[in-house]
Amino acid sequence: MKKLTLILSLMFMVTLSSPSYAKWTKVDEGVDGDTYYVDFKRIRKHGGFVYYWVLSDYLKTTPYGDLSTKVYSQGDCQLFREKILSFSFHKEPMGGGSGYIQEPVKEYQGWKNPPPNSVNETILKAVCAQ
Repeated sequence: MKKLTLILSLMFMVTLSSPSYAKWTKVDEGVDGDTYYVDFKRIRKHGGFVYYWVLSDYLKTTPYGDLSTKVYSQGDCQLFREKILSFSFHKEPMGGGSGYIQEPVKEYQGWKNPPPNSVNETILKAVCAQ
C-alpha cells in the first residue's frame, strides 16, 4: 500500500508541475455553469480499474479562492462506481498556477456510485467507454 501511495504521489507531482502535458476535453457542464473536462490521453487501465483525471473549471471563485480543481480518480466500470484518490486546488482557471494537494476528506473517501443524470455519471460513462 505504501508503494502504491508513493507511486501515485510521484505521478501526481509530475503532472502538477507540467500543466501543458494535459489535453483537456470538455465532457459536461453543471447547472451552476461550472465546466468539467477529462484528459482522455492520460486514462490508464490496471487490475480491472480505470484511472483518470478530471478538471473542474468554476464559473465563480469558491469560498476558498479557487477557480479550478483537478481530481485523480479510480473507476470501476463493471460495478459503475468511482473513488477519488486525490485533489489539487488552483487559484487560476483550467488548473493554472501552483496547486495545493489534498487527500479526500472523509465524505469523499471510498467507493461511490454516481447519481443518475449527474456530471459524475456522464464523466464515468465517458471514461469507461474508452
